[in-house]
Amino acid sequence: MKGQRKKRTIGLVLENIFTDFGEEFIQNVQSGIRQHKDLDLVVIAGRYDGNKDKEIRHHRYFSIYNSVYQLERRCRFDGLIINLGSMENVNTARIISRYCSQLEHIPIVFAASDIVDEISVNYDNESGIKEAVDCLVNVHGISKFCMLGGRPDSRDSEKRRDIFVKLLNESGIGFTDENYEATDMSVNTRDAAKALLNRNPDVQAIFCINDSVAVGLYEEMEERRLVPGRDIMVFAFDNTTMAGRMIPSLSSIGVADITLGRQALNLLLRMMDGEKVESVEIPTRLYGRDSFPYEMYEYTKLEMRNADPLFINRMFNDCFYRYRYEYISRESVNLQRLFCEFIGKILTGVKERYMSVEDFQECQDLIDIFFQNGAMEYTDAAKFLHSVARLQASVNIEQSTNTAGPNQFINRLFTLMRDKAVTALAETIVEKNERQSTFRQNIMDYMINVTDYDDTDPDRASREKKIIVNFGKLGLKNAALFLFNEKAVYADQAEFSFPDTIRLRCTIKEGELFIIPPERQEGQTDAIFQRIDLPPKCRECVVIPVFYKKNVYGFIVTELTHDITSIGGFIAEQLGRLLYESEK
Repeated sequence: MKGQRKKRTIGLVLENIFTDFGEEFIQNVQSGIRQHKDLDLVVIAGRYDGNKDKEIRHHRYFSIYNSVYQLERRCRFDGLIINLGSMENVNTARIISRYCSQLEHIPIVFAASDIVDEISVNYDNESGIKEAVDCLVNVHGISKFCMLGGRPDSRDSEKRRDIFVKLLNESGIGFTDENYEATDMSVNTRDAAKALLNRNPDVQAIFCINDSVAVGLYEEMEERRLVPGRDIMVFAFDNTTMAGRMIPSLSSIGVADITLGRQALNLLLRMMDGEKVESVEIPTRLYGRDSFPYEMYEYTKLEMRNADPLFINRMFNDCFYRYRYEYISRESVNLQRLFCEFIGKILTGVKERYMSVEDFQECQDLIDIFFQNGAMEYTDAAKFLHSVARLQASVNIEQSTNTAGPNQFINRLFTLMRDKAVTALAETIVEKNERQSTFRQNIMDYMINVTDYDDTDPDRASREKKIIVNFGKLGLKNAALFLFNEKAVYADQAEFSFPDTIRLRCTIKEGELFIIPPERQEGQTDAIFQRIDLPPKCRECVVIPVFYKKNVYGFIVTELTHDITSIGGFIAEQLGRLLYESEK
């Protein structure tokens, strides 16, 4: 069609897909992609390898897994977003060579990066940390701080430590090495937290380098019968969904207006359109929760009494803060508009001291629709329930002289909101458990069918055929399986390369398996993302290497879903083992 822009494919290269930060970074880019019908997204993610000893098995495993990064160089992408975190600091020279010379004709945006003279998007770490320190020092009067930091090879870890120490010194508070303990930035930080608390039994506030690190701290504090937010103020960085799920919920520093992934995509699209852009720093703010109570705004009587739309929108944006990053299609229910509608009716009833039965019933219906359309996905349960309780308390004070009429209706609506929120969370947990149960059953059925060998199929070809024809039993909705003609045996990282050709053995479309005829299977490895032939709506996919020991057999390219970040790697590992066994 004349004037129609051709399809463009963006590659998103990550250090790790199997973390809360990586998962949310992908979701934020994904949301932006959905606003552009001419864009496809391919996620290429490796695994961080902190092991320097080449004899360590984990190092060999990660090295082979990370061979998937060859695809970003060999395949045809119109633009790249690169977020390699600690890998960048360990292999800076190699990364600069890889992207700045070999891919110099492709627009690239780096995220959370210190690579000089390249377009990048970074956190303004200082604004959020300063907000937290100012509140703790000036409001709570705290003077004894500690920090659970990160790895020396992590850019953000070192920057956040330097900023934290500088802000404490400016407030007249000392900070020494005794107040600091390094971690590997994962959830396995119990020992580090124990060492820090042993040295600092009188600590009043602890800053964790990221949300994951706080998990180990919580475990050690529970062992000592210390409660975050009561005995020690605790806050972290990144503001992932993990922070809201922790008990007590974790205060965390996150972006104030636009996410790292969304801003990186915006810059990349402008570069792809020929614009000249500059690097950007994104402001951060503190999201207060139970581990460090902190409110961004107050419910003033005047705003509430006037049912001020700005006040209602501010309440929504603070409470459902993740919604502003979401792409809202024409078919989707606009949750913010819905929220403003029923909260506005409630506040109008307070103002006029009257609510009709019709308005009450309409509010009930709107609240039902609001929660049925996934409102709780964009907030923390504790934060929402706390906000509702505060608003209800303010309303009841305002209506204290009027015990009849709207007061009864309004309190019933607040109760309905709390009940719907709790029910929605319970349903989410049940659905997640059901998906996990289904996945386990699918894997079991697949393994039973594939490993049911007998005398009629003793050779590799027949066993490999079983792996292919049963691929649909894994429960993937949209996926493609590519296998090399002959396995690629991994040697040294500098010498290893994928074969030039690969076979598309089968695809799954909307849950239905299609076996590809032999004459249509073979194609160029460099063109796999143009050959996957998934349904048109599957514009975002992730590639996962299939290997076992030193043998690389191919790739699974599957639709990018929330669950695939947790099950995709497991499926690929099982396929690798099965292919290895079929060779014996």
